Amino acid sequence: MDCCGIDSESLMLAIQLQRQDLEEFERSKKGKHREDEIIDSEVALQLCRQELEEMATLISDQALCISIARAVESDALLIAEAKAAEEQAASDRAFALRLSGNPQATPTADTTKTNEKKRPADHLDDASIERFKLMNRFEPDHAESSSSAASREPLETRECIACTDSFPTSALSRSPCTHEYCRECLVGLVHSSLRDESLFPPRCCTQPIPIETGPWFSPTLVGEFRAKQLEHDTPNRTYCSEPTCSTFVPPLFIARDVAWCPKCSQRTCVHCKGPFHHGICPSDTVSQQVLELATQNGWQQCKVCKRVVELEQGCNHITCKCKAEFCYICGKRWKTCNCPQWHEERLYCRANAIVDRANDAAQMNEADRQRRVEQERLNLIENHECTHERWRGRPGPRECEECLDIMPVFIYECRQCRIMACRRCRYNRL
Repeated sequence: MDCCGIDSESLMLAIQLQRQDLEEFERSKKGKHREDEIIDSEVALQLCRQELEEMATLISDQALCISIARAVESDALLIAEAKAAEEQAASDRAFALRLSGNPQATPTADTTKTNEKKRPADHLDDASIERFKLMNRFEPDHAESSSSAASREPLETRECIACTDSFPTSALSRSPCTHEYCRECLVGLVHSSLRDESLFPPRCCTQPIPIETGPWFSPTLVGEFRAKQLEHDTPNRTYCSEPTCSTFVPPLFIARDVAWCPKCSQRTCVHCKGPFHHGICPSDTVSQQVLELATQNGWQQCKVCKRVVELEQGCNHITCKCKAEFCYICGKRWKTCNCPQWHEERLYCRANAIVDRANDAAQMNEADRQRRVEQERLNLIENHECTHERWRGRPGPRECEECLDIMPVFIYECRQCRIMACRRCRYNRL
């Protein structure tokens, strides 16, 4: 609800008048229906009454918040000055004690912690004060003319890097790479990272975003993030062997090669990942069939998370969803083998795909096309370990080569390696 420009008293009066209208309407009802019958008018009245109560609570809470904001804004400077004077006095006393040779000159850690606990306003940083000031701007202390309101300094806004909407600076969170996110996009990114390992940990421009309990993240979300972090940091993970559960089993619940599911209490063998058994692990025929199929087709298996990967085009450098990097030919950790970095047929396959999506591809003659393909092949060799620092926009519809979503309006293309990526993949996945 937008309350800007209307004082709280007027809003509460309007709500009170609507409440009276509801009461009068209820008194005028005829009541000509069965006792157990639910009619639409009663449902509408109940919803309207509930909405009015929620609006009244919202206005009351907003008035309280603005009152607190004014108090904090007016007292912040006095608190800071008093704190500075107190610290200066303590520093002067410690200096005097040191000059006198008193060994008790330096306060103990316990004393320092006690003093810190006695200062509840110390955590109010400049950003918090600015947020309080912005809250205070929504409601003037007294009535003002339209010309005064128009002359008031406009609220500074900046763009969210994810949704591109504009928000007040206090409603944005800055990531380590200096890009800023609104609350909805930032929390949404964290939730997505909990479901998609390729987005974990939440990051922007390859730099991890700190996830800590505070004004942006609830304790529940932070707890889920830390649990997922433990899962991704665990080598050779074990999941519950019950197909309807498949919950990750933390190392704390593993003893003597048996994993106890914390959710359903199912026991799982940590070696074969199947249900608990005695003696030698039984052969997993399904997994064996998948590995045989992978061998027949030349696919490779990640040695960390055991995923099977198929390479269609490009170089032999594979980056798995679990962040492991390995050679597609031998499966060893990247740059620890003597395998070639690419095969010519896959390189030409990628170069042809890049040329085919060019805007003038249909107008090229065969000679021009071969020349362009060779240029792209050489460019791929030069940028086969691209860090994606330079991008340009391409009109849509185009398919993101990372998440495979179709971008109807436009898509980003790396100027170096030519990979196409949507906005989320560009900033949060690559």
